[in-house]
Amino acid sequence: MAESARTFLKRFLGFSIGPLVSSVIGFFTVPITTWFIMPDEFGKASMYALASTFLAMVIFMGMDQAFAREFHARTDKKTLYFNAVLIPLSLSTIAGFFILIFYKPFSMLLYASVQLDAMIMLAVSLPVSVFYRFNLLLIRMQERARLYSLLNILDRVLGFTFLMLFIFLYEKSFKSIVLANFCSYISISAINVALTSDYFKKGAHIDKALLKVLVKFGLPLIPTSLLAWVFESMDRIAMRQWSDFTQIGLYSGAFKIVTVLQLFSSAFNTFWAPTVYRWYETNVEKDLFHKVSTVLFGMMSICFAFIVLFRNIIIMLLSKSYAGSAVLVPFLIYIPIMYTTSETTGMGIGFTRKTSYSIIVSGVSAGINFIGNYLLVPKYGALGACISTAVSYMSFFWVKTMISRKLWWKFNLKPYILNSFFMGVYSFITLFTNNFFLELPLALLILMYNFPSIKYIYSVAFNKKTGYRP
Repeated sequence: MAESARTFLKRFLGFSIGPLVSSVIGFFTVPITTWFIMPDEFGKASMYALASTFLAMVIFMGMDQAFAREFHARTDKKTLYFNAVLIPLSLSTIAGFFILIFYKPFSMLLYASVQLDAMIMLAVSLPVSVFYRFNLLLIRMQERARLYSLLNILDRVLGFTFLMLFIFLYEKSFKSIVLANFCSYISISAINVALTSDYFKKGAHIDKALLKVLVKFGLPLIPTSLLAWVFESMDRIAMRQWSDFTQIGLYSGAFKIVTVLQLFSSAFNTFWAPTVYRWYETNVEKDLFHKVSTVLFGMMSICFAFIVLFRNIIIMLLSKSYAGSAVLVPFLIYIPIMYTTSETTGMGIGFTRKTSYSIIVSGVSAGINFIGNYLLVPKYGALGACISTAVSYMSFFWVKTMISRKLWWKFNLKPYILNSFFMGVYSFITLFTNNFFLELPLALLILMYNFPSIKYIYSVAFNKKTGYRP
């Protein structure tokens, strides 16, 4: 077990190098950007990202997740890749033409003004996103950790370089953010295609039986993805409807503060998918799944405690115009924590291929988020959106966990219950106090409860014995 744990940690660290270096680059990028880009312009850039995410939900049709699920169960990887890419590539091309034809109403909906150049970038990025997503996914599933990390670092370096160039040479608006992301996206996609060129050579063919399996897995994920998009985007949609771009910008500024944890979340999820499906196919003991989950949740709960505790110091890195973002941090940080942990507790849905249950998970969460935003955003703006987001992500985690537990096996819920309770109490208290010394005991309580997770990681890293039991 100790050897397996060390191997697990080593591979995870390999996948984490990219996000960790990216977080350092982002640490410098965010403050610099906020000094040149005003909150309302940040809000418009956020709306571009919102539209891009929504379109990706539609065009991929869950085929990327189906590809990940079947990767270790199929020997002909090239044919699997070809069949998985086929539908998303066709749909993305059609969607791109549709956006170009009707760019004016789409642009008015997103920015309250006609922005042809931004809509062209959105249209072109769609088919590019197919190769970007699948080629990175291919590298992930092959568990080529160093290469994956290198591409992540290069993506962030290019993004930062392009952003600085466009801010100083083009204009200090949301267009510079969008254009920088677009150029970085195109560059990394081209590199990905070159690195995976073997999959574009002759040999692959349309396999109707395989395509049927992929579609059967992916189809239930279409309504799930749409509901997930509503769930994840309702905050910005609500602020666009009932608030203003400044509130969206403050929200986006606060979100930048939790970027470090978001990057860790991304690194773990990147590593977890290929690992967990391989474990399942090779009948690894269930206790190992649970141990990873509880240690992960423990460490992320500690991060929650201290990011919230030092939020006022961290927010000073941003421009003074973003000072109001500090109050939003305790609620936005639920996003990476609850989503990442749900990836470890909710795997029963993927293992059993009963993806239709994901509709329930996303539907319940989206419904709660809609109600919360409807009630809170008109009165409290970005704060109302963040509170609603926190509650809905907590709901997302628990619904997904309980369904997976029923489909898979009945693992112990105590660590999840207590950490959820501690975080909920801490977040609620920050609404009424902003005092470091009053909050410090709560942060220390979370640290003490989850200290066994720190001891376990230490024992694995340095090959020490531990009696830790989740």
